[in-house]
Amino acid sequence: MIEKIAIGIISIILAIGVCGCMSNSKDSKKDVVKQESSVKDMMMEHMREKYNEEFEFVNIDTEVWTAPYTEMIVKSEKFPNHRIVVQRYSETGAIVDNYMDFHMKERIEEELTEIVKKIYPKSKVFYRPGGRPVPNSVTPDISISEYSKIRLPGLPVTICIEDPDYETNKGEKIEELRKVLEEKKYICNLDVFYIKEGKIDLINEDNETEVLTGPHNAEWVLIRGNFNMGDSFEFSYYEWREIK
Repeated sequence: MIEKIAIGIISIILAIGVCGCMSNSKDSKKDVVKQESSVKDMMMEHMREKYNEEFEFVNIDTEVWTAPYTEMIVKSEKFPNHRIVVQRYSETGAIVDNYMDFHMKERIEEELTEIVKKIYPKSKVFYRPGGRPVPNSVTPDISISEYSKIRLPGLPVTICIEDPDYETNKGEKIEELRKVLEEKKYICNLDVFYIKEGKIDLINEDNETEVLTGPHNAEWVLIRGNFNMGDSFEFSYYEWREIK
């Protein structure tokens, strides 16, 4: 009889413990959802106030425990095909984003096209916006030189070139471009593509990624060069690769 009573008491205690754990688990999940919603609303409001426009929420990640920030992805009507990164740092509460990079695209392309055309008459320049968030001190009137130092790691630029003499002059030409960029104090990471004859006019903003780096790029590209600039404006990394 005593054993039965003891077993009954133990069963009751275990049942209470299980219920308590389940309740705590549910409460914990509710707290996480509530916290996530609160952070999301805070970050969305920051973007609306900062840029005076509406943004479309895509997703938010609060579960990367190794990162010191919460990261959210949004979209805008001005750049509907791009994902804008917003980050809120847990320790300071600071919120930063990379939206300004999309606004800088047109200015950078115009400026670099003018420079590149003097060295490569038959060419096209594409700026690849996105990347890491930049400080809130960055404003639309910032100089391209200053922006290239703040935007890490430099300005990502794709250059398409048609030149029948590329095999003999490509090294001389890229050094000429590097010197001009150094004079302008523009830190750039360059992807240079020499294009097959008659193809360059067919390359545009919508298809450049596919034709230059897609599975059939050998039908378009002769040779590709990668050139990364450091703070000294020298190429810290460079490589030419034939496309076959």
